[in-house]
Amino acid sequence: MFLPIFGRRAVFLVCISMSRTNKGHRPPGLRGKEIGLWHAAQSKNRCTGHLDYQTKFASMPLVGLNLSKIQSVIQEFVEPVPELPKTSNEHISFMCKLPTLSTSKQTPEEDEAEELFGEIRDCFDVSVGPCSDPDQMLLTKESLARNPDIDHELCLSMRNCMSSAAYMKMSESRCKLPAYQFKEDIVSTIRDNQVVIISGETGCGKTTQVPQFILEDQVLGGNGSVTRIIVTQPRRISAVSIAERVATERGQSVGSSVGYQVRLERRYPQRPHGSIMFCTTGIILQWFRSDPLLKNISHIIVDEVHEREFLCDFLLCMLKRIAPLRPDLRIVLMSATINADKFAEYFDNCPKFEIPGRTFPVKTYYLEDVLRETKFWLPNSAITALCRDQSRSLKQRLLKSNLSKKEARILSYGKSPEFNKWLHSLTGLSSNAIEILRSVGEDTYPKTDLIAHSVEHILQNTQSGAILVFVPGLVDIKDVFRCLRELNPRRYDNRYGSVRIYPLHSRIPTSRDRSLFEPSPKNQRKVVIATNIAETSITIQDVVYVIDCGRIKVTDYDPRQNTSTLTAILVSKANAAQRSGRAGRVQPGICYHLFPSYVYNNVMSDFLQPEMLRVRLEDVILRIKLLSLGRVKSFLTNCLDSPSEDAISKTLIFLRQIQALKLIESETTNFNTSHSIKSRGQSHKVNRKSLREFSEAIKKDVNASGINILGSSCIHLDSTDEDDDELTPLGVHLANFPLDPQCAKLLIFGALFGCLEPILAVASCLTFRDPFEVPLEKQQEADRCRKELSQNSFSDHWVFATVIQSYNGLNSQIERNQFCQRYFLNERTIKDIIRLMNDYAQLLYERRYIATPKPDDSNANCNQWNINLFRAIMCAALYPNIVKVDPRFTKEGKPKTPVIMSCPSEGRANIHPSSVNSKIQPTEPIWMVYFTKTKLESGSYPSIFDSTVISLRPLLFFSGNIEISKNDTSLFTIDQWIKFSGELKVVNLLKDLRKCMDGLLEQKFKSPSVANWDSTNKEGRLLQTIVDLLTSEPPPAVQVEKLS
Repeated sequence: MFLPIFGRRAVFLVCISMSRTNKGHRPPGLRGKEIGLWHAAQSKNRCTGHLDYQTKFASMPLVGLNLSKIQSVIQEFVEPVPELPKTSNEHISFMCKLPTLSTSKQTPEEDEAEELFGEIRDCFDVSVGPCSDPDQMLLTKESLARNPDIDHELCLSMRNCMSSAAYMKMSESRCKLPAYQFKEDIVSTIRDNQVVIISGETGCGKTTQVPQFILEDQVLGGNGSVTRIIVTQPRRISAVSIAERVATERGQSVGSSVGYQVRLERRYPQRPHGSIMFCTTGIILQWFRSDPLLKNISHIIVDEVHEREFLCDFLLCMLKRIAPLRPDLRIVLMSATINADKFAEYFDNCPKFEIPGRTFPVKTYYLEDVLRETKFWLPNSAITALCRDQSRSLKQRLLKSNLSKKEARILSYGKSPEFNKWLHSLTGLSSNAIEILRSVGEDTYPKTDLIAHSVEHILQNTQSGAILVFVPGLVDIKDVFRCLRELNPRRYDNRYGSVRIYPLHSRIPTSRDRSLFEPSPKNQRKVVIATNIAETSITIQDVVYVIDCGRIKVTDYDPRQNTSTLTAILVSKANAAQRSGRAGRVQPGICYHLFPSYVYNNVMSDFLQPEMLRVRLEDVILRIKLLSLGRVKSFLTNCLDSPSEDAISKTLIFLRQIQALKLIESETTNFNTSHSIKSRGQSHKVNRKSLREFSEAIKKDVNASGINILGSSCIHLDSTDEDDDELTPLGVHLANFPLDPQCAKLLIFGALFGCLEPILAVASCLTFRDPFEVPLEKQQEADRCRKELSQNSFSDHWVFATVIQSYNGLNSQIERNQFCQRYFLNERTIKDIIRLMNDYAQLLYERRYIATPKPDDSNANCNQWNINLFRAIMCAALYPNIVKVDPRFTKEGKPKTPVIMSCPSEGRANIHPSSVNSKIQPTEPIWMVYFTKTKLESGSYPSIFDSTVISLRPLLFFSGNIEISKNDTSLFTIDQWIKFSGELKVVNLLKDLRKCMDGLLEQKFKSPSVANWDSTNKEGRLLQTIVDLLTSEPPPAVQVEKLS
């Protein structure tokens, strides 16, 4: 007779429990069906046994816990913090301060202004006052207004400039550019239309000439006082170099009528009226914060729109939104000839203007032609290795396209019949060349030896003309450089050789790139080795020969694994056309493509995928929230190409996890004005018309996004929509920092907890680059040096801090040189990192987190070398970038390679061999935080490049929700996957202390101030209690020495 369903389930659960405690022996007393259920439970246990390591609970140590002290500090914070007077209300953002609205003797205009401000604050929780950051808003603090005196003055100045000898001399070369021939047509088209697309082939002069055409037309036409031209560039190096070129063409230096602003570097024009300003895209996006309709700008030129950089796409979406509200604003989009139609259609079929390109023809060679021309040859062993490498690379690419391992393996073995047919049709090639082509297959030649051979061939067979080489990344630049030096050390000696080699990469400081744009001295040739930065952003006039490796490095984002991949992929036809266009500027040119013509005609895509579809979206989403542009998904739907919902959802979850966003749970949400900035006792005049227009513009944006405004103080939000988020006080600060949100959070926490200088070093290295520079043949020796610098901290991040501290502690340059040589450090990179540390310290000082703008500020470094606190700060900033490391042992008890698990949805990971933790051997489960996790082409799992081992207490303080097990009050889970055991009373006490800390942090984020460590102050007692708690925890159970 069958048991009832609930009865059978109960018996089954009992059997599972008994099967786990009887070690394989059937317990007595079971009969009939119960025996079968017991065996079923045994089978279930065996099937799931390989997952046991995921369910282990780490034990929370009680060592160093002063429970009475913790209880005492908590009691001090039980009483609610009294509210500040309404007259000193401050916004959560320090970047933007509301004008003071006086509560006494207000005029009717000021009353109306206050009402408008109140409506905006209450409805959208956004500040619209003038920005306090001079680095961000120097240009927009002075509004454009007609002033006849300034018009007359600027007109006279312009006529004097145009009659100067320097200007006249540069005009001779300007007149030769194709763009100059269409000057009047370009100017009239821009004058008569709000949005214009100007397309032109590389070298036509559109980037340098169009801004000057507009400036001269407006100033000479008596409109100088209302003319301010902004030109955006996707890269820092291009913004600076083009500004310098334009200034030179005007017979001026940068800072006269032409300026630039990039991250942490700026040269402003003497005055904003009648000026041209070059900047990176991110700079102008910051200006929307205090000038949402960009009323202080007359012309916006967005250059290189065809590159589809994600911030550029975001800017285009913003411009499309404000264009109807700013009919006087002129928007010019400049792109390569290709794909201009898509941009014109996006802006309601706006007019297009096309400029013809170079005047000299360029002859194109493909790989088969290069092999025939240069007589390049490989031994059979090298061809076999090439074939094997290409097959492995193809298999990895096929796996990424969601094919099974079996399908990828089969497809990677052979070539398509069409390719084989094309290969057999080739004539005039040696058998060795045919085998090379067969090995390369439907791809590009992957090695640098052919690049070096081609450079040598050009130099030996031609007399003049610079050579431009395109490679994917910085490592490839170094490889080509080394290969050329090995071929002919005397020829390529930069000091005495007949050939000068120039590396060109965005990480190289701009001051080192000036001579690139000057003609080579007599009897010397120039070889420029560059990434795709030289495709469009940089023009080198004397280039005659181009060698295109056919690859480009792109970052891709997999929302399923929440992992970025950095891979060198095949260029698109658009990239290939841009690269060949770099040749032939001064005479007929030649372009050597190192991929077969078959690949160009049958394999290459027309364009690369837009970056917005390939990257994580935290920067874009923070900007959307900061500017109150409505729901994220609704806004991004209006972009040229909208990202997937999965990518948006993953990024929203991530921003909630780092506490930058907070999900609005109530159906009708009142936006509390207590988060508004309170006045500082100063009265500011408010332009009520601009406020009303801003309010209406915001309302229009919000309504367009499907949000209904119900009144002056609330917005109806669908609580079931996962896109109902608002910025937290911390989120506003992170959105206003010019760096990755996790690194910005790192800076804030480093300042608050008195560990500033080490954290500045870490943040600078993470946002800039690793200071190590290791020869390939000395990798193992370099790994030992990293291990030594880590000081047994089990932290790659601590290595960065140690490097900078050790370098700064040396007195003589000789000692510093020796230090860098011993530890394989690039001294120039270290100096750049120190400069960046100073810049970040300045940012923290401007936001009042530290008392002085110095990295070694004493108050901000009171816990400078507290390694346990350092671990905790890394956890606070980088969470939820957590992995669990579970030890494994053989039957004999010897340690095996541990299992490294990210959260359940992301799966396993590996530690990169360059990390000091690559061979870590824990004796019990431990956790690590990391910043960079990337899926490489070679590897089954994503690789973690930098990591720090952390203890359990930082996870309690800086992670997500802590849940108590329903069955056992001594077992706990953080964010549903990090498991630990401990005493309930202690855990509850620590949770209460965490609430006190959260309250203090929220106050700091709303109104930043220097941390008070005075023990007579309750803030100081709380901070010291937390530091003592985190410092006293025993170190993680990790083996000190690596296994051999």
